[in-house]
Amino acid sequence: MTRLLRSFLLAVAGVYLLSGCGVDGSSDAEPIALAPDSGVEETPAGQEENSQPSPAAFDAVSMITQIADEVFVANYAALSESAASFAASDGSLKSYCSAIGTDQEAAAFDSARDQWRLTMAAVQATEIHVLGPAANNEDALRSRVHSYGAGKLSTCGVDQTVVLSEEAGFDVSSRSINQRGMGAIGYLLFNSNLTHTCASQVPETQSWNERPESERRIKRCELASKIAIDVAEAASIIDVDWRTYRASFVNQDNAGDSLQLITDGLFALDKLVKDLKLTVPTGFSKDCSARTCPNLVESPYSENSYKNVRDNLLSFRNIFSGDGGLGFDDYIDNEGFPDVSKRFLENINAAIAVVDAADASISVEVASIKTAADETACTNAFAAPDQPSQLNACRLAGSIKRITDDLKIDFVTIVGVMIPDSAQSDND
Repeated sequence: MTRLLRSFLLAVAGVYLLSGCGVDGSSDAEPIALAPDSGVEETPAGQEENSQPSPAAFDAVSMITQIADEVFVANYAALSESAASFAASDGSLKSYCSAIGTDQEAAAFDSARDQWRLTMAAVQATEIHVLGPAANNEDALRSRVHSYGAGKLSTCGVDQTVVLSEEAGFDVSSRSINQRGMGAIGYLLFNSNLTHTCASQVPETQSWNERPESERRIKRCELASKIAIDVAEAASIIDVDWRTYRASFVNQDNAGDSLQLITDGLFALDKLVKDLKLTVPTGFSKDCSARTCPNLVESPYSENSYKNVRDNLLSFRNIFSGDGGLGFDDYIDNEGFPDVSKRFLENINAAIAVVDAADASISVEVASIKTAADETACTNAFAAPDQPSQLNACRLAGSIKRITDDLKIDFVTIVGVMIPDSAQSDND
């Protein structure tokens, strides 16, 4: 049996397995052209039919297991560990709260800041595989950890919560999801402006600005500690539940569904990373109704936005390559398209290099887009990502688009999966 015939049979089997996934997707782009195959090779005269062994068919279940164990389970375990350390009673965040107003404050703040960044890196690794327990109940646990993908952070809501948290019996879980998670901690920890962001008629914050500065820093830090405990609890639940979920995820009977779920997660690079983190804040996307949307930059107070995207790209690469083991690059190679898997990896590495070329934060770049000429510069940077630009975020979005274009066309065609509904309307 030729390799292409085996590939055809695998694709047919994949379609059969995926028929129950409940995901409806298509692409307007033309799929890659598969080379024609004449069928089963004839056995030469005088040679026994099985004298030469055929190459082994690619084992998709082994690939799924590799990715589940070495990427998904490993990432959730790392997140749980880091979040628990950050929230611990003897951890860096609590130590910073206790050190405010003392000679040890600056050093304690540096330690808390570093641990926040480490935990955020662990969070960003999981943002490219929000599936299974992390996605249950409309991403409820994922949003407790980090709510950026669920909507804009309510800084006024966080400011109100600081005051409300002083009351006996306060429960952070009673607050809306856009007032919790790593984004809220970032605001409380890194925002040096201690003035509240609420309207003057909001009762909880009316006397906040008159409090002593050190008191306001302490109160913000104390709420950050409470939210960190909530983050650690959610991360632990995902970790434990994923270890149980793993058995069904890697079961060969669920291979089709699991391939589709992995694909759905990978498309976060398109809608979450390229769009929400880059083209929307810079105003390039139609989803930003103003010249720019600076309030939608991720992690603006810590200026960690580029680092977040870099960690997203690293996670995407680990999934695609199986973290050095059996991955989608091997799957695509086995189907006879090594040029496609090579292009994927080259484009991922190129996008990481664009991140590393940034010499200002995304917030600073967004603030610099003030005129129609700046908008044109953003468009040009997006269209020519190989060229250096002062608007590096626009350039980065164009660089990532090369990856997501291949994801929408070649990847789904070769692997035999579908484009998630959420990615259907992207026409940039």
